[in-house]
Amino acid sequence: MLYLVQTFALPLVVALVGGLAVGWVTSDKEDEGPSPLAAAAMIAFALMVVAAALKWVPGRPGLWLDTAVLFIGAYLIGCVVGAFLRVFTDKVEDSVGSPLGDMVGAATSTAGAVKAVADATGSVARLVGDAAERRNAAAAAAPQAAAATPAPQPTAAEAMAQGTKPVGETAPRAGKPDELELIRGIGPQNERKLHELGIYHFDQIAAWTPQEALWVGGYLAFPGRIEREDWIGQAKLLASGGTTAHAEKVRRGEIPSTPDA
Repeated sequence: MLYLVQTFALPLVVALVGGLAVGWVTSDKEDEGPSPLAAAAMIAFALMVVAAALKWVPGRPGLWLDTAVLFIGAYLIGCVVGAFLRVFTDKVEDSVGSPLGDMVGAATSTAGAVKAVADATGSVARLVGDAAERRNAAAAAAPQAAAATPAPQPTAAEAMAQGTKPVGETAPRAGKPDELELIRGIGPQNERKLHELGIYHFDQIAAWTPQEALWVGGYLAFPGRIEREDWIGQAKLLASGGTTAHAEKVRRGEIPSTPDA
């Protein structure tokens, strides 16, 4: 999601500030516990985070999901921080002009107001942690000495045998292919080879599965490079109308093309 954070930095700051304002204003209300609607929203957000972390939604819908999770997360963080700032301010005021009991009551009320957010955050962390543990179970079982040595990359032939060839198109849409060289790691030679596979557009690369990326890496004779340079993440951003620092340099002519090797 690093590309999304860089692209939407200012809107994310606005969402964070909005959350701060809401947390500040609502933290002094009487604590009645989370409403059924709020609880349902927290559960829905938790599921969104899990789906984004495990990449359950491919292509452009997946990019929209990642963007929504970033904005909602920034807003919720702002709510929590704003609530705590209000509590701190109230404590200072109450220590001067109010009894200690009133200050304790205000802190208790605020703690209840943010309890639902804290519970949802904890649930998401546990779900993502469990999923990561399952994915890494095989690697964790390896000897400790072997784990210190990076696993060798498969050969091109092995990658193609283990992967899945993506389905290409017979010709570019409307007779005009996308400029695939805007993706860092794709030069003239790789672009030509991708065209031979029927890969002409960013959204095709954005929709690749891990097995398809593995196969294409073997086909291009450098297994693992697609994953290292995050072609799929760059393609998602470019397919949605966004851009990257590398793409801008290519468009300005500062980088004639990306080396293929």
